[in-house]
Amino acid sequence: MIDKLRYLLLLPLWLLLFSCEKAEETVPDGQGTLRVGVALQGFSRATTPGDGSIYDGGGMEDLTLVLVDPNARVAAKQQLTALTGDDRVVKEVVFEHLNIGNHTLYAYANTERSFLTEAKTLLASLEVGDSFGAAERDALFTERTGTSAPQTNQTEPLLLTASQEVAIEMGTTSTSIVLVRPVARFEVLLNNHATVPMTITGLSTSAFNPSTGYLLPHGGVLPASLTYRNLPSYDSYTGGEDLVVAAGAEQTIYRTELFENRAPSYTLSLGLAITTTVTTTSTETVTSLVSNTPYLLKNRSTSRYLIDDNGEMAVVASLDEAPSIAHAQWRFSGPSSGYLTNEATGNRFYRSTEASSTGQSLTFTKSGNYYRIMGSNNRYLRDNSGSLSYANSSNNSTYWQLQRVVTSSSVQTIPHEAEGLQLSVVDPQTAAVTPMREQLRNQHIKVTINAYYSEQLGSFRFEVTPWTEKNEEVEFN
Repeated sequence: MIDKLRYLLLLPLWLLLFSCEKAEETVPDGQGTLRVGVALQGFSRATTPGDGSIYDGGGMEDLTLVLVDPNARVAAKQQLTALTGDDRVVKEVVFEHLNIGNHTLYAYANTERSFLTEAKTLLASLEVGDSFGAAERDALFTERTGTSAPQTNQTEPLLLTASQEVAIEMGTTSTSIVLVRPVARFEVLLNNHATVPMTITGLSTSAFNPSTGYLLPHGGVLPASLTYRNLPSYDSYTGGEDLVVAAGAEQTIYRTELFENRAPSYTLSLGLAITTTVTTTSTETVTSLVSNTPYLLKNRSTSRYLIDDNGEMAVVASLDEAPSIAHAQWRFSGPSSGYLTNEATGNRFYRSTEASSTGQSLTFTKSGNYYRIMGSNNRYLRDNSGSLSYANSSNNSTYWQLQRVVTSSSVQTIPHEAEGLQLSVVDPQTAAVTPMREQLRNQHIKVTINAYYSEQLGSFRFEVTPWTEKNEEVEFN
């Protein structure tokens, strides 16, 4: 905010220079004067102008203006060095004795100490009358080899560039030009919607970064020889340590700067892992009944389990068919007689297969390693092929095995790989979604990945939110 305010305060001074200009000198017929106000956008510099931050541009330590005439020749050139004070934010440059007509103005700042030394070499050799056509414009591409990323150095300023068409008229022509970075910032955020932390095990992109950094002109067609290469690795961003995003949190998991570029398609691949405690359930057969202890009741003949099904006794073929494991657990009110209480519902069962609050007690009799549950007149509870009833005679279907539920926990890592997630752009006005095909200078590109994990299903789900901050009002600070 301080930067923007300083810029707004300086702007009137710049306009004042134009309004209080000195009396024009006499110039030959057919010639004119060009007054250029060169400025940085309020968000093109770091918190302190000229602090040399590579990410934020810094101020103008030096400034070179090249004016090219309609014949693609250098009409004028001015190179200012060791700029100080407010000149590092707003600077006026005057060209005199210019031929009238259409010209193209090219502006460069921070060529002296910038890591992009190719621009410095080219500009230093330019003289008035030199050709400045397609070959020279292409020479303002900086060649990058291999898979190395654009070098970032906190002690060196970032090269700032701009170009603009200017019509030189008789007398004095005033114009202004705004310098911007030739790089974009690319940022990936993960929004963890799971209830457990997510570990980012890897992140990679399709070929984003051109082997030639596109400096000037802004826009137009890239040379046919342009090739693409990979961005810096995820490990280089993290220092080799996998990032962990807390449950319900959002975090930047990757960020880099790259020269503006275009590609047929941009995709992103992501590796995630959930480290969670997995609880497993098993059963253990017991032969001694203890009052008010939860047990499973498994029929000796059918292997079905006794459950409470909406207030009535029922049997299921497996515990997975019970509403819950607790619906298949029962407590005996006494070691030999009493009632059965269901663990899930609290329903009490007496001499009936229906739940009731009061009634006559059941009798619990042990026979070998099994128990028999008897109602009135010594009738036995049995599983009659899936239908529960009381029987007058005893057979295997009237014997019930007691089992205890045993739970154990272990820590497990569950990995997941998401390959080739397509990045798209959402138009803020029309909401139209189109594939992302370019990353332009001075943009801050954000990709948010919404990650979900279902502990019940043991599965991941991803949603990639297309970046919408494709604008020129994003502050790197």
